[in-house]
Amino acid sequence: MASPLISLLIYSIGHGLLTTLLTLRLAEEAVSTFWIGAVSTAYFAGLMAGTFVNSKLILRVGHIRAYAAYASILCSVALMYGMFVAPETWLLLRLLGGFATGGLFVVIESWIMVSSPVRIRGRMMALYMVLFYGAMVVGQMLLKQLDITLLLPFVVAALAASLSVIPLALSKVDMPHFDKHSKLSVIELISLTPTAVVSCFISGLLLSVAYGLLPLYFSMIGFDLGQITNMVAYMILGGMCFQYPLGRLSDRVDRRVVLISLFVATAVIGLLFVLLPHAVWLKGALVGALGGVIFAIYPISLSQACDELQPEQMIAGNQSLLLCYSVGAMSGPLLAPLFINGFGPKGLFVYFVLLSSLTVAFLIWRRTVRAPVPLADHVTFAAATPNTPVMAELDPRAEHIEEAFEVQEEQADTLVSPLSDKK
Repeated sequence: MASPLISLLIYSIGHGLLTTLLTLRLAEEAVSTFWIGAVSTAYFAGLMAGTFVNSKLILRVGHIRAYAAYASILCSVALMYGMFVAPETWLLLRLLGGFATGGLFVVIESWIMVSSPVRIRGRMMALYMVLFYGAMVVGQMLLKQLDITLLLPFVVAALAASLSVIPLALSKVDMPHFDKHSKLSVIELISLTPTAVVSCFISGLLLSVAYGLLPLYFSMIGFDLGQITNMVAYMILGGMCFQYPLGRLSDRVDRRVVLISLFVATAVIGLLFVLLPHAVWLKGALVGALGGVIFAIYPISLSQACDELQPEQMIAGNQSLLLCYSVGAMSGPLLAPLFINGFGPKGLFVYFVLLSSLTVAFLIWRRTVRAPVPLADHVTFAAATPNTPVMAELDPRAEHIEEAFEVQEEQADTLVSPLSDKK
């Protein structure tokens, strides 16, 4: 288990550094907010394509060779960012980088899946999340020490992608076996669990903008590089620390109430950003709270879906929810610049307030038309990151519920077989 986790840690340091660096460098070049949003959208479009189409390639050539190929692409792309500083070029590079990143995450997560027993998968998912977000925080701290106008920060990101190959290259793993599950379209999913679908979609709209455009906001209000990277680190740390406590709370009450509370909190934090002065300490506290709230929306939405779906639908449903999140993530960086152009830097948080308020209204309405899932039927919350559909296979809830479903089928067969013998 050490190899994929160490590779994840090394790569994510460069990934976290590069995500903030690209936004700040485009702002330094006086590129329009539309192009900055478009570059972010290209990444999420590539990521979605990479996570959903790369499984066959990985099965054909093997984990290590596939990972080496993706890491090589990411290393080259990181260097080309610094060599060709133009938004049109970066859009294409970001699309390619997102595709390779999606494949890289599929390799790591499928490696973890085939290497970890079912009984510890919940802990492995939590460890995966902590290492991923923790490494991204380290990337922010590293970026503070670099000059974003030079090639050097892009070289550091390229080195992280390249060095992350070493732990996997010195290891081996059996080919994963992906079971076939019942298919569940997004339209069917909306009829089964509309709350989870809408919440995952809005989560994508919010998180993609927080990653891609929050550094731009702080740059526009006059924060320096060190302050901006600190703010991004506070957001990620807030998300890492609050996701599990909020998730466990959702096990004990109607999850829709928790989701409503999270969106209300997002709207309130957005209003405070709009109304309060630009004090560094105050913004730091608010952005940490914002990360704690919006990072928890996606995994709690998954848990809501797990409560409402049948056992055989869970994995397919979770993968469709990732697709809903991805569509939102591609749309957010294109919509938010409209608010920034209309309201100035604070328009970013007008966007957060409007989306959250509309979602609260929808969720309150849903509570009036459908009864809550009984607490006794709640499945246990599991921390999750919206990276790849492999996470649905890795989810320990799916394993245990499917085992129970198989036991029920065996019991049904036992009851039917004596009748068949008599016939």
